[in-house]
Amino acid sequence: MIKPALELWLKYRETGDKKVLEELLEVFDDLIYYWASKFTSYGEPLEDLVQIGYLGFLKAVENYDPEKGDLSTYISHYVLGEIRHHLRDKIDKIKIPRSVKGLINKMDNFIKEVWEKENRSPSCEEIARHLNITVESVEELFKIKEAMMTVSLEDLEIEMDRIRAEKLESFKLPIEDKIALEQALAKLPDVQKKVIEYIFYQDLTQTEVAKILKISQAQVSRILRSALEKLKEML
Repeated sequence: MIKPALELWLKYRETGDKKVLEELLEVFDDLIYYWASKFTSYGEPLEDLVQIGYLGFLKAVENYDPEKGDLSTYISHYVLGEIRHHLRDKIDKIKIPRSVKGLINKMDNFIKEVWEKENRSPSCEEIARHLNITVESVEELFKIKEAMMTVSLEDLEIEMDRIRAEKLESFKLPIEDKIALEQALAKLPDVQKKVIEYIFYQDLTQTEVAKILKISQAQVSRILRSALEKLKEML
């Protein structure tokens, strides 16, 4: 963690000076924008997500204790949590038609069937033919499913984000956690392990991973979601 950031936090904690808080915000402004930009695919304007992230920042500053670990990691947890809770609340207010949920279930079953038989993820075109709908509709189903999964995968994604974001010497996973994570990853299919490695450990975007694996970005997204679901079950 940047030393001035901790010094600013200590100064704000001692004085409650709003100007010091503004200085601290400037230090973490890019970090907040970074995490907010990860959720623009949900249809929320970036500036709105940033404002939600600021709320998480303020909560983190008020609740932080140096014994809890690195300040930047702590702030990341709160920013991510605040944004995800905002999206969850928005999703909860949207009633998803039963017919759409039915299509998502059929789509999931088809994807699972193809995986088990051919060890690959079907293309959007294949799914569209199987469900007798358009490719555009398939893409919308994936967006809806991804939004629905935001809450159920929240804890695991925050932990994986923490592992990816923390490349500082101060970050150390307990040896038991490292072993458990390595064992869980080893049980994943090769393509899922590769996607996890590229995205969470090499910090590549889904588009970059798609180019490396010579598949579509949508397929990368599906593989990632499937891998995270399996890891959640195992950890």
